[in-house]
Amino acid sequence: MFSYVLRLDTKIFLFINNNFHFSFLDENMRAATFLGNGWVAYWLVLFYVYIYNRLKFKESFFLLFLTQIIPGIFDIIIKKTVNRPRPVVALDSLIKSGAVHVNLLGRRLSEHSFPSGHSVTAFSLAVALSYMFPGYKKIFYALAFIVAFSRVYDGEHYPLDVIAGGILGYLFARITLAAYKRIRKINGFNFEASRG
Repeated sequence: MFSYVLRLDTKIFLFINNNFHFSFLDENMRAATFLGNGWVAYWLVLFYVYIYNRLKFKESFFLLFLTQIIPGIFDIIIKKTVNRPRPVVALDSLIKSGAVHVNLLGRRLSEHSFPSGHSVTAFSLAVALSYMFPGYKKIFYALAFIVAFSRVYDGEHYPLDVIAGGILGYLFARITLAAYKRIRKINGFNFEASRG
């Protein structure tokens, strides 16, 4: 059963990676994938929060940190435990023989394919930002889906990697957010009142 799932995952990966490539999309999907890169996304988000939610910046910063660090820790643990090879590594002999083709737009990484860290980041950010800016919830989740899709499109992850990453990021960010709201309600802590 498990081997069947992996074979199906590979077939879906190749279908998406081989059949959706256009020069316009190639450029934009590389840009989209950076929205799931923590070093890029966090600074962009903090800048956005500072401009549009400055009065609650300290609280927003703390909340973003919590909803990123906890899913991120689990992502690293699962990656190292599963250690699934990236598509270009797993399919290397088939690629060399010409049996399959992979459009690789990013770096040629070799390991830690499952789950997708970019998807974890994108969906955990979507949870946090949807809480802070509920009026833009659909936009945040749409961007998270685009980031996840870009990882398969770019040839760097299998579909199961991004699905697992999205679920992991979403669930752990939701749990963290619920715990944060509960603790804040019980303690009555007010970030704004703590301004020096």
